[in-house]
This record gives sequence, C-alpha cells and structure tokens, in this order.
Amino acid sequence: MYTAIEFYNASFNRLKLSSRLIGAGLWEKQEGILWGRVASVMQIVLFLTLHAWTGYKYRYDALQMLETQSLICTGAALMIKYFTMIRNPAPVRELSGNIETQMYTKYQEMSPEYPVVLKYGRVLYIAGHIMIGGYFGSLFIIWINPLIMYFKEGRVMLLFFCEIPYVDWTVMKGYWTTVILQLFFYITGTCGLILVDYLCAYFTINGSLYVDILRFHLDELSELLASPGYQTRNSPEIMAKVSRKWRMCLVEHQRIVEYYDNFSDLWSMINLAQVGCSVFGICINMLIIFLTDWYAAYAILFALFIDLSVHFVLGAIIERKVDDLHISLMHFPWYLMDDRRQKEYKLLLLRAQQPSGMSIAGLTPVNYETYTQIMKMLYQLFALAMNFLK
Repeated sequence: MYTAIEFYNASFNRLKLSSRLIGAGLWEKQEGILWGRVASVMQIVLFLTLHAWTGYKYRYDALQMLETQSLICTGAALMIKYFTMIRNPAPVRELSGNIETQMYTKYQEMSPEYPVVLKYGRVLYIAGHIMIGGYFGSLFIIWINPLIMYFKEGRVMLLFFCEIPYVDWTVMKGYWTTVILQLFFYITGTCGLILVDYLCAYFTINGSLYVDILRFHLDELSELLASPGYQTRNSPEIMAKVSRKWRMCLVEHQRIVEYYDNFSDLWSMINLAQVGCSVFGICINMLIIFLTDWYAAYAILFALFIDLSVHFVLGAIIERKVDDLHISLMHFPWYLMDDRRQKEYKLLLLRAQQPSGMSIAGLTPVNYETYTQIMKMLYQLFALAMNFLK
C-alpha cells in the first residue's frame, strides 16, 4: 500500500513526464530557447495549417469539408491551453510546490490529519489512471478506424482527414508519410491534453484537500472551546492550544483564498477556450455522425464531450467544497471565544461569503448551471446547422 506522499509523487511524476514529452518546461528551470517547446509549437501550428488547407481544398464538398474540420477545434483549444501554460510557469510551480510542502510533506503518517491527506492522495492517483486511460482509449479507437474500414469496405483511409500539400496519400510512400506525421500530431496532442486537464484535476483535488484540512482543524478547535478547561479559563495549556489552533485556522483560510484566486486567474482563459472550441467541435462531429459513416467521429465526439464535462465537474467540486467550508464556519461555536477572536471570526466569515472558484474568463462560474446552459446552446447550434445542410 502506498503512503500519501508516494501517491502524490506518482501523480506528480505523470505531470512532469507529460511536460517533458511536449517540451512545456513547466518544472524545469532552464535558460534560453527550449527546443522541445519550439518543436511542440511548430507541430500545433502545422496541425492547424494543414487542417485549414485541407478544408479549403474540399470547400465545394460540404460533407468532406466537415470531415476535414473534425479536430481543428481540438487543435485550437490545445494551442490556447499550451500557450497559457508556457507563459505562466511560475504560478504553476508555486502552486504545486506549496501543495507538496504544506500538505504531503507536513502531514506524515503519525499526524492526526494523515487519513485526510491519504484519501486525497489516493483520489488524485486514481483520477490520473482514469483520465489517461480515457484519452488513450479514444486515441486507440481512432487508430483502428482505418483497419475497420479496410477490412469492412476495402478502403484505405488516413487516421483523420488531413492532407499534406503536394503529397499524394493514395500511393504507398505518400500514405505512410502522411500517417507518420499524423501519429506525431496525435501523440503530442494527447500528451498536451493530459498535461493541462490532469493539472486542472490536480489543483482541484488538492484545493479540496486544503479545505478539508481546515475543516478538520475547525472541528478540533470546537472540541477545545467546549472543554471545561477553556470554559473556566483555568488551564493555561488549553488556552495556549486554542490560541495556536485559531491562528492556524486563520492562516489556512487565507491560504485557501489565495490558492483559489491564483488557480482561477490561471485557468480563466483556458476555460473560455475549452468551452468555445468544444461546443463547435462537438457540433461538427455530431453532424459528421448523422451525415456520414466515418466511425472515428464517435471517438472524437466522446473525447470532446468528456473533456468539456470534466472541466465542469471539477468546477462543481470546487463550488461544493467552498460551500462545505462556509457551512463549517457557520456551525462553528464562535460564541465560545473571547471578544477579540469573535471580531476576527466575523472578518473570516465575511470573506468566506465572497465566491471563489473557476470561471469562464470572469463571465460566469464553471458549475452545473452553466453546463446546462451550454448544452442547450449546443443543441440549438446543432439544429441550426442541420437545417442549413438540409
């Protein structure tokens, strides 16, 4: 059985491996030009350029043009996510470094907080397996689609409908040149999606850990306040414990506020890109499914839908945890404290009533209500596109 720090290190190593594979350099303090980053940027630009060129080539055939654009929204979203990450490596390092030192290193196996830390370390580890398995499962379906079409209909197909100018993929040499380039696109794109989306889950889960540790300490403080030694004010030891525990709770609450504010600022534009590109990408692939027999569109649609849904599930988790913290503060026996600490408690409660969590470019929160509105808008967009094509 792994310990909490071992679960955390295994999860964090996945993020660092994904960062190295695509040259993001989020945790590598290197000076000068990062050639891995340059290579990834060139791949993203080339991916979008080839999709745009292929769409222009088949502009007179609506169905073929739709197939050429099945992944362009994913590429656009990934480009925005990638540039956001490489422009802000310092906040990512700061947040992840604080998590390790303030939680997993601080609360070891003999501490009373360890069961809470172990639970979230295990959740983070399992979530990584699920997300990575989901992405590579969709990738595998896209990979075997050419084989299915070859054995079922005798047709030779590319992994996705994206051609290279002046390369004839209907001949053997051109086909393998195009497929190898597409494989590079897929591997880079999948590693990029794993890095950004798993990093979002990483910050969300560990933010919940911050909240539950504070709630754990509030429960301990409640027991101390209700003890006879504090009520009669005749136990200096308990009085000192109450003072230390209350100061700890104030510091932890300030830490949570700063953590969620920094996380929200970092992910604000990523959420906007995710929503906008996913809506159009889902709509395009739904049209492809209804109008053609390209089976890979099912895998792409599934990956886009899950990718969009995961962000809103994570946003809803943050919102729920902030509400749980607010409820814990409301139930806290503040009336047992002295006048000075009661004033501090009022300030604490006032700050807790202000909303914290992820937002879409500061326009609307990332929660289930927003998700429902986006699904309605997606259906309207799909119905409008179907009527236009008919």
